Amino acid sequence: MDSSQGTLWVVIPAGQQASGGWIDDTLAERAREQGLVALAPLTGDFPRQRVEGVGGPDAEARARELFIARGWTDGLPIIVPTSGRVRDMVRFCDRAARDVLGEVDPLKGVATVEKVAANAVMAGCRPQYFPVILAAVEAVLDGAFNMRGVQTTDENVAPMIIVSGPIAQQLNINASFGALGPGWQANATIGRAVRLVMVNLGGGRAGTVSFAGLGQPGRYTLCFAENTALSPWPALHTEAGLAADANAVTVTRAETVINVTGGIEEIASVMGSAASGFQIMWSGRPTVIVAPATAKDLANRGMSKDDVRQWLYAAGRWPVADWERSWFKTRLVADGQWPEWVTAAASDGAIPAVEKPADIVVIVAGGDVPIPQHAYCPSWGFPPARITREMRLPGDWAALISQSSH
Repeated sequence: MDSSQGTLWVVIPAGQQASGGWIDDTLAERAREQGLVALAPLTGDFPRQRVEGVGGPDAEARARELFIARGWTDGLPIIVPTSGRVRDMVRFCDRAARDVLGEVDPLKGVATVEKVAANAVMAGCRPQYFPVILAAVEAVLDGAFNMRGVQTTDENVAPMIIVSGPIAQQLNINASFGALGPGWQANATIGRAVRLVMVNLGGGRAGTVSFAGLGQPGRYTLCFAENTALSPWPALHTEAGLAADANAVTVTRAETVINVTGGIEEIASVMGSAASGFQIMWSGRPTVIVAPATAKDLANRGMSKDDVRQWLYAAGRWPVADWERSWFKTRLVADGQWPEWVTAAASDGAIPAVEKPADIVVIVAGGDVPIPQHAYCPSWGFPPARITREMRLPGDWAALISQSSH
């Protein structure tokens, strides 16, 4: 039981540093400096321990209000991470609650399995989603993801989480109609759990540590699955050297999601525009989500995924005249500061959206509709990032899944 004599035992989801300090103390100081105390007036006001007792006639409601006042939410309602709920979450992985995944930049809260589980409970995740969340958190903690940059930049970048392998269907992670939301618990809550980890363990609060100019809806959640049933090409994770039947998460960085209606020519048109400006400047790796109908058509024409990348690289180019007039060229980056591959391409009259074809992440997702709906997700750079992590399932996974379905 989580309560005794009216007390609810709640796992503290906030980040504690390896030195013993708590990131909320830094956040409270930054909030005072920025005049943002009113947004979370109880920042830093909590017992410095692993579990907190919350009492009262409606302890759940009281705990939710405390979490809001302490700045531990993303603005949406949360599930209170009671010790029992967190234990249930941890049961669905092969690690101990105190195992450490790493430190979350920039404020370096230690991401223990238990802390991640607490934030996953808050996000509304079912326990069976936990192996996906752990793999995603490991991916964003990889140095190539540049968590410090993602958390502190004035750009509106967000992690894009792509699930591939048999587990996607087993957990009902949507890869078809409405894959980017809304309406699917797995997609919505897995991505949200990663965001809460970034906020509560890394300190990525808007206006205090995070200075993204506008933010974007993908900063709540941006998670979907590969539509392997309708894809004519090998699964995404096999490109990272994993077995076809492996379960994996691939993470890229997305500035936004741009809907593209039509064929591959329309995708190339969007890529060859200012939408790719920051990506070109930092040699980023964009994600192209191809509609099943278009993927089938391309495959019927004998095109592999590598062929599609090569075609988009050749056709999706930014005309030099447009580049010369762009804000990027006239206001942001002076001559001599662009990558060499950009200036070399400019001398030929047009700049590709990426340094090389392999930098384009191609995935099939979405519903099979007569008028294909694709998405182009330009990437904030540095360093170029496409990170794949295989999921680790507990030995009794089949039994756990069977129990959870009853």
